[in-house]
Amino acid sequence: MSLRVVMIMSLAFVLTSLTWADTVTISKSTPFAENSGASDNVKKECGMELRFPKYLKDYAKKHTDVVFTTESLESAEGKVLYLEFEHVFALGGGHFSGTKSVSVVGELKENGEVIASLTANRAALFGITPGTCSVLKRTVKKLGQDIGNWLKEPTMGAMLGNAASD
Repeated sequence: MSLRVVMIMSLAFVLTSLTWADTVTISKSTPFAENSGASDNVKKECGMELRFPKYLKDYAKKHTDVVFTTESLESAEGKVLYLEFEHVFALGGGHFSGTKSVSVVGELKENGEVIASLTANRAALFGITPGTCSVLKRTVKKLGQDIGNWLKEPTMGAMLGNAASD
């Protein structure tokens, strides 16, 4: 192989290795809305607020560099995704106590201006997963997938997961 071909191949590798993905900052911990309905037990025991951002980052990583912050999102620069657990319906007793559901709302801002927004909902109806926290873990994982995929092409007023119309 000639030196010229090696140099061209090296340059091509460097160019394809560069990150062309958007960078979006999110809170390391997703807050619960004041009237979310999440019980104190769910908040204390299930870890949803820490799991959800990790799932979102995992599902977005092919196209979006998600960066966590523990600081106020107001101080972050560039694109910032504000997320909140709007509604949590999860009675104790795992699947034996009925359906569990989680709704998330979010706004994607750039330089303080809203450029996209979403409402996402997932419900767990049946399964063999024991315990409320196990069911909620699966539910927020699906929400992370929904929103992680949405970040590829975010839109205003997006309805994701079970909130999407058929």
